Amino acid sequence: MQIKRKYIYIFLGIWALTTILYFTLCKIASEQAMLIFNKAMSTQKVLRGSVTLETLDADIWGRVEFKNLVWLDTKGQPVIHVPQGRFKVRPLDIITGSIDTETLKYLELDNALFAVRFNNKMQLDIFEQEHAQKSIEYAEWEAERLNTTLAQETNGALPQKTWEKRANEQHMRRELNLTLEGKRLNLQVLFNHCTLTAGYKKRYFVLNDVNARMNIDTKKQLDIDFSTGKFGGTMVGDGMEIRGSINLKPQIPQYNLHLNLDNVLPSSLGIADIKDTVSIMAAVTGLLPSPVIDGYLDFEELNIPGLHFSKVKGDLHYEDALLRFTNVTGNVFGGKVEAFGDYHLDARYYNIDARGHDLIGGIAARNSKIKCKVELQFNISSKGDPKTALTYGSFKSGKGSYYIIPFESISGKFSNRNKHLEFKDVVIETKMGSISTKAFHIVDGKLSIGDIYLEEPENGETIKIN
Repeated sequence: MQIKRKYIYIFLGIWALTTILYFTLCKIASEQAMLIFNKAMSTQKVLRGSVTLETLDADIWGRVEFKNLVWLDTKGQPVIHVPQGRFKVRPLDIITGSIDTETLKYLELDNALFAVRFNNKMQLDIFEQEHAQKSIEYAEWEAERLNTTLAQETNGALPQKTWEKRANEQHMRRELNLTLEGKRLNLQVLFNHCTLTAGYKKRYFVLNDVNARMNIDTKKQLDIDFSTGKFGGTMVGDGMEIRGSINLKPQIPQYNLHLNLDNVLPSSLGIADIKDTVSIMAAVTGLLPSPVIDGYLDFEELNIPGLHFSKVKGDLHYEDALLRFTNVTGNVFGGKVEAFGDYHLDARYYNIDARGHDLIGGIAARNSKIKCKVELQFNISSKGDPKTALTYGSFKSGKGSYYIIPFESISGKFSNRNKHLEFKDVVIETKMGSISTKAFHIVDGKLSIGDIYLEEPENGETIKIN
């Protein structure tokens, strides 16, 4: 019995010593990790501003938890604030002091706030001037070299814009290599309920409730599973999903992503005053930093002054800040509509052409006593300011009747700007003659009609009838 008790005491003693040793080593690891962090942040000359950390707890297996990581830019504005997070490193690298970009294997951030800006070359504007200057100098040299090479290869056939785009793509790859200094990142990153704000040229985005899982291997590819709650800024919507990968093997990285945008508000992009939302599903391809997006759009309803559409669907293509819409179809006034157009994301110019077929005249005129089918052609355009938005076009009906009075056709032109709906050259063809008016207007719901004339078919005489 005493022998068994002896072994129990020995076991408890070993367990106590092991526990004490474990926590002692964890304490040492935490202090060492904080020391390494503080030393790295005090000597780094790449990131603009300062990075501080409140607490850091580590164990001997390389697992580290931290609180209140704050990165401030040179103006004292936050770039990143992480209330809580955790990461995993290779313990042997810490013990031997051979820390490099592959030491970090896992990073998880909770409720973090990111506030980042991109420059005109779609590069993060977070580097110190010396580092940035190296990139600029290289970009100028690379652009000149590439322009010369392309000119020789094509005998000057490629336009200057193409040369600049190619040079910029080459520069982006060089910027990535310069930042990593030829070393490799290979880790998994998780975002839990984070907030991301980003600015690029005239665009500004705020993404809420960001949840993401990313597997990064800079020698192979970046795998992304990214989703958000409501987002705002240059574009307002209910949610966003990005899934797929970016191939990092080629000299210039290539997109292979799938994009979903839920209930985007077109008026936030400057497209008229459209309050109905559109959902978009698309594939993202092309080279960094010039994505090419192909997909389709879906409006459940679309209301433009004087026009109510439903079930609007179509194809879209995005490249170099220009959105093109093709094969757009929908329902309007009991008939069908076909449309195409384009929208520039930066200038906010847009132009849309549409044709309506077999529209029910009574629905279009909001008068059930009009019986006819109508063909409609119209254009919607803007120069960037909603006040410049203009809808104009023409219409022509087939045979029909008003009350019990038959007519051969109704035709005319119309325009709408700032709630001012104007009809011109309206002609009602009847067997008794043509009834016409130069113009009538509807302003804020009030109707005013110009002079009305009757042209007799036998002698062509025109009689004013009002």
